[in-house]
Amino acid sequence: MTLKFNVLRINLDSYHLMSGLPYAEEEISNDILRLYIGGKGIGTKIIWEEVKEDVDPLGPKNKLIFVTGPVTGTRLATANRYGVLFKSPLTGIYAESYSGGFLAPKIRASGFDVIIIEGKAEKPIYLVIDDGKVEFKNAESLWGLNSYETEDNIKNTEGKDFRVLCIGPAGENLVKIACIQNDKWHSAGRCGAGAVMGSKNLKAIVFRGTKKPQVDNPKYFDEVVKETLANIRERDAAYGKEGAFPYYGTPGMVNTSNSVGFFPTRYWSQGRSEFKDEIGPEKMIETILIKRTACWNCPFGCSKLCEVKDGPYQCKVEGPEYETIYAFGGLCDIRDLNAIAKINDYCDKMGLDTISAGNIAAFAIEAKRAGKINVDFNLDYNNPDSVLKILELITFRKGVGDIFADGTREAAKKLGLEKIAVHSKGLEFGGYEPRAFRGMALSFAVSPIGPTHLRSTVFAAEGTMPKELRLSYENKAELVKDWEDRMTIIDALIICKFTRGVMNWELLSKIYSAIFGVDTTVEELKEIGSRINTLSRMYNIREGLSRKDDKLPDRFFEEPLPEDPDHILDRTKFNAMLDEYYKLRGWDADGKPTKETLKNLKLISN
Repeated sequence: MTLKFNVLRINLDSYHLMSGLPYAEEEISNDILRLYIGGKGIGTKIIWEEVKEDVDPLGPKNKLIFVTGPVTGTRLATANRYGVLFKSPLTGIYAESYSGGFLAPKIRASGFDVIIIEGKAEKPIYLVIDDGKVEFKNAESLWGLNSYETEDNIKNTEGKDFRVLCIGPAGENLVKIACIQNDKWHSAGRCGAGAVMGSKNLKAIVFRGTKKPQVDNPKYFDEVVKETLANIRERDAAYGKEGAFPYYGTPGMVNTSNSVGFFPTRYWSQGRSEFKDEIGPEKMIETILIKRTACWNCPFGCSKLCEVKDGPYQCKVEGPEYETIYAFGGLCDIRDLNAIAKINDYCDKMGLDTISAGNIAAFAIEAKRAGKINVDFNLDYNNPDSVLKILELITFRKGVGDIFADGTREAAKKLGLEKIAVHSKGLEFGGYEPRAFRGMALSFAVSPIGPTHLRSTVFAAEGTMPKELRLSYENKAELVKDWEDRMTIIDALIICKFTRGVMNWELLSKIYSAIFGVDTTVEELKEIGSRINTLSRMYNIREGLSRKDDKLPDRFFEEPLPEDPDHILDRTKFNAMLDEYYKLRGWDADGKPTKETLKNLKLISN
């Protein structure tokens, strides 16, 4: 066989509950797949071709592009993720977000590898996609329900063997940090995908099916699957039963980040928390952990199912993950892990990205302290009830919550607090203090969606370096580019970023060769990574972005962290690092890909 992708295109504009079948099936050829692989690659190509610069992110012409990868649903470890690409209502530029759990294999099993949603339904609906068949269902009775209730209601109606992705009230209310939820606790979190879904009156999509994924060289693919598992088993410290991922999961990063000094605290004014032990992994294990869990076909599992059984913060939630702990335990200085779990639970139910939500809640605290907002409750650090209250106001766009529902950048403009606001390109930062790294600072600045930690994950390399190397600007541009391109291939396949310890270039090239039945080299695969990254850059340039937008807040260049005075960025050296990065990418001094680069990457013809 020759691998091809089946595409389902749904136009909600033409849908009426009593008439029509407003969808079409298309095909992505093997030739295109070999250039872009799938996942992020195919999604980036579609958004470039179909979502133009005049499109309103919350208008009917914006598109939600749900993507799987060519290994999704196969026996390859962690092939359990889907992605969604769109124009972000939060940032106004290219956006991508990914989620794990158990949903992604069902998407492919339903008969489709890519699903493109465009237009807007007249009334709330949900979609049922089952073995190649598409049904449109009235969702007016679901509108207003939280994400847990939505999933339970749909499964009770359609069947327990369906998998559901949906939005909560935040998405319905077009909150620009709204996310998409699946399997209750898994989130396609960043950039406001839930708001785009809400703008289309689309409450949920439901999947079931029996289609099996195929690769072009199944015998070689089986060998690669075995090699991957063997490599995972050999790295006991990371993936073994007592290894970092299975035992601590991402909360283990609370210890690492505090020891190194990159744990953002009290709205980016500190890099360490003196209360880290109250919100760290040991406290979780001792108090609220029920059991360790895993996504579909994951051999090591990093998730932690937790329950607060009594007191004011009773809840049951898979988490909190490191990013949620940093956002609320760090930025909001909440020192009660039970309260952080409850906030996590609230965000998952409402469909809020916990990273942006924690950033915005802490920014709101600073706004109140500066006398820029008035609320009738004690909004302050280490006051979880007040944080829950501001999140409720944001979710339902009530009072001052309406200001913060549009994100940090827009709130800062309205409140006159741009000098202290921490964002880049309009997106709130992931939980890695840029002043403590040099490569990570660069990665945050050049990321096409804004400062997310997952576009390069270069913190994994820098965090283990001796301090003098971590704080050095030398060779960091090359390091960032290489990690960006490798993570891009991982997002094109799509597999979990936590396999980065085994998914080196050589193994990735073997996976590609098995999928497409061709021999490929590491250099050829690196070219694909560069092609996808450059295409996302082209999208943002078309939206008006340039070098001026590849920046970090002035605070990071002007305010050293009090515990670590050498944790501060040098603007001249940072700009030199940015110059080097552009040169390595084949972009000009303003960050625009040169014509020669576009030709070499087959993004324009000769």
